Order: sequence, then structure tokens, then C-alpha cells
Amino acid sequence: MNLYDTNFTALDWGIVVAYLVISIFVGIWANKFVGNIAGYLVAGRTLRIRLALATMTGTEIGLVTVMYSSELGFVQQYASLYLALYEFLILLFVGLSGFVVYRLRQTNVMTIPEYYEQRYSRGVRILGAVMMVVSGVLNMGLFLKAGALFLVSVTGFTEPAWLTDFMVATFDYHEPVGLKLIMTGLLLLVLFYTVLGGMISVVITDLIQFVVLGVGMVVVTGFVVNEVGIDGFSEVVTQQHGYFDPTDPDNPSTEKAADGIGPIGMTAQAVVLFVALMLWPAGASRMLAVKSSEVAQQLYLWSTIPFLARRALPVLWGVGAFAFFAINVELGQQLQAAMAEPGSDINTQAAMPLFLAKIIPTGLLGLVTAGMIAAFMSTHDSYLLCWSGVITQDIVAPLRKVPLTDQQRIFVTRIAIVVIGFALLFWGLWYEVSSDLWQYMAVTGTVYLAGVFPVVAGGLYWKRSSSVGAYLALLGGTSGILALGPCVESVNGFLANVGAGFTVNDSQLMMSAFAISAIGFVVGSLTFPDRKDVA
Repeated sequence: MNLYDTNFTALDWGIVVAYLVISIFVGIWANKFVGNIAGYLVAGRTLRIRLALATMTGTEIGLVTVMYSSELGFVQQYASLYLALYEFLILLFVGLSGFVVYRLRQTNVMTIPEYYEQRYSRGVRILGAVMMVVSGVLNMGLFLKAGALFLVSVTGFTEPAWLTDFMVATFDYHEPVGLKLIMTGLLLLVLFYTVLGGMISVVITDLIQFVVLGVGMVVVTGFVVNEVGIDGFSEVVTQQHGYFDPTDPDNPSTEKAADGIGPIGMTAQAVVLFVALMLWPAGASRMLAVKSSEVAQQLYLWSTIPFLARRALPVLWGVGAFAFFAINVELGQQLQAAMAEPGSDINTQAAMPLFLAKIIPTGLLGLVTAGMIAAFMSTHDSYLLCWSGVITQDIVAPLRKVPLTDQQRIFVTRIAIVVIGFALLFWGLWYEVSSDLWQYMAVTGTVYLAGVFPVVAGGLYWKRSSSVGAYLALLGGTSGILALGPCVESVNGFLANVGAGFTVNDSQLMMSAFAISAIGFVVGSLTFPDRKDVA
């Protein structure tokens, strides 16, 4: 058996293409319902609990979620399940207490930066919006590559010789371009129906994708369990030296030292998830689009089970892939060789789709792939609309002396969607991840999350919160960029040059960003109170 053997045939391609055509028509149809900016960005604030739950789950069960969760399952095996438990407990807490989300929905804002101006000042709103967009675009930077890698792996796509010859003869370009072309095509499709229909098309497609992907995840799990078997899953820990205890900083399934999770890593991830589940803009946009604060709180409570599934099931697929390639030694060796090959697009993210391509039968594999593409589009459309809406509502509009009309706001939002889309394309084409995909997302998310939590939670619950404190908190979040792989190397190089005698890792630098923002917020608020607080 060859590493790239697959059950994906012309029938499966037909199923995938049919689904994509339906998505295009949804965008065209939804466009006629867009009348004003509230309809375009938050669907007119008409979402009830069931539809809001479906569209929020549809957004958060993205293909990138499936890819990073299965990658964690493949690399960290059962130890990575701690993230699913974290997410369940945090959602349960927020759903029962209404912490932050209840009061934030009461403000009737359409975006989080809009709350910044309501509570602090217009300057805080603009700075907060800029930080949000920068962090969000960086965070999305590898979504396209993950989606394209899934398609390439599951379909057995190989770049045709004529394309290689054309690129060499015309541009003297010798790198493979097949993955890049797939990335471009996927992006153009999502841009098309998101630009046309806004949140209305997003909600409609999310609902469809929630059903398709929900069924698909259950079916895939059944095949994975059937292929590996209960004994096979048990042998991951026993015979194959799998990773089980996340508190252990050493991962026994690899040869590197200190490459596990450990207490510091677990703490950093707990902080990131706690803030992200409440205030990550794409999810918060669903909370702000529901009918009332009560529905907003219920949304988090009812999300506990589907969010647990969206984390745990792909991890199980990754563990299954780990067991499969360990049992099939020759295939495992081929996978390791492909990942080690210079310039190869194959990495640990590819293990899961390469595994599924061999165990799911023809026809059904097309349906599963369509579901995964649905997941890919569901996340992209929501994120693109969220960031572009922030640019329009919280950067462009506040900077203009003459108010924008609703039609002008929709036009600016559509332009922003296209600009962000192509920025994502170019970032995804050249940036190489030096850590697993989830860690990259957690680090880039920290740039925004470290600042947003003290500013929003402090504004909602602490009367002494001031604009200066908000500025310092938001700017403090920029230190989170130091946790990216190349920056960590630079920081440790600096520490070695000054004879510090110790090194730092990405988790420690993420935690320091949250601490810097929180301290800056408290000190700034106490030292420079707003005039209304002095009075």
C-alpha cells in the first residue's frame, strides 16, 4: 500500500462539486435579504436559541478545528483531550453564571470595539479594533493551508506534469503549486457568497453545514473505531508508548526532551480558552446577534455538548491515525519520509486525512469531504465577515467626520472582506509554522485576547476602569507576538547573549502577555482615572 492511496474517485468529486454549487446559489439568494448594516453584520439581531446554537457550532466546528485537533491527537495522543475538558467546563461556567456575556449583550453593541467607545472613548475603540483585526488576520493565516492540505491528502491529488512544466518554463518556478492553487480556489468561493449575503448567507450556510458536518463526524468516528478497534486504541498507550498524562512535560511518543504539555502549558491554554470562548470576535458576533441577554447566556450553556464533541472526536481520529501508522510500519515510514523531505507540503496535519482516505469507502468519502469543506467555509465566512465588519464599524466609520450610510457601510465591508481574503492568501502561501497548528492559533490569538479581557470585563464590573488603563491593556497584548516560534528563538538568543542563565518557551511568553495587559490596565486606571470617576 502507498501513502497516497485513496478511495476518493470521480463519484466523490461529483458530490463535492454539487455541494459547492449549492453554496454559490445560497450567496446569490441571500443577497436580496440584505437591507441595512444590522442585517448584513448581525442578521438583524433576530437569532433565536436553536438557530444561534446551530450557526455558532457550525462556525466553531471548522475544518481548521478538525485539523488542529486531529494533529494534536496524532502528536500528543490522549493527553490532548485536556483541551476538550477545559472547553466544556468553561462553557458550563459561563452558561450558568452569564459572566461577561450577559452584561455585554445588554449593551446592544454590534461589535466589541463598539463597546470600547461606549465605555471608554473613541480612541480606545479604534485602537482596540486595529488590535483585533491584526490578531484575527494572523490567526486565520494558516486556515487556507490547512484546508488545502486536507483536500490534497484525502483526494490523493498530485500536481499534473503539464502544470509543473508550465510554471518552470514561464516563471522559472520550481516549487509545487498545486496546494497553492487549491487554497486560492477555496478562498474565492468563500469570498463570493460572503461578500454577497453577509451574515444572512453565513447563518444559512452554517445551518446546512452544521447538519452535514454533524452527521459526517459521527460516521467518520464509527469507521475510525472499527478500523483501529478497542485493542488498537489501548495499545497506543501500552505498546506504542503514547502520551497520556498532560501534566508530564515529556511526550514519550517522541524522541525530543521537554516537548510535552506540562503544568505551564496547561495553565496558558486554560487562560487562552477562558477568554476566547467569551470574547473571540467570531463567536461573540453570534452572542451579539441573539434576541436577548437571556438567550446569549443559554447559548453558552447549550454549546457545552457540541463543543465537547468538536474537540474530542477529531482527537480520536488523530489517535486512530497514530495507531494506524504504527501498526502499518511501511506506511508509517513513508509518512515520516514525506514529512522530512525538503519543501514537502506534508506534515503532521496530513496524517488524519491520509488515514481517512484509506478506511472510508468511495461515495461516503465524498460526503465526508463535502462536510469538511462545509466546515472550512463555515469558519472562513464568519471570520471574514467579523473582521471586515470591525474595520467598517470601528475603524473607518469613527474616523470619518460625515457618517456613513448603511449602503456605504455594506460597500466598505465588502471591500474589506476581499482585502482581508487576499492578505490571508499571501500569508498562508509563505509562512511556515514552527509549532503545531493549535499552538500557532493560541499564540496569535493572545495578541488580542490578552488586552480584550481586562478592558471588557473591567469595564463591565469595575467602576474605576479608565481609558488610559484600556490603552495600556490593549498595547500590552502586542507582547504576545513574542510567543511565535521565530520570536521565541530570538528572545532566547538575547537571553543567552546577556548571560541570563535560563530560557523561556511560548507558553511562558503567552502568560506574560496576559500579565502585562492586566497590570497595565489596573495601574493605568488607578493612576489616570477618567474625569467621570474623579467627580
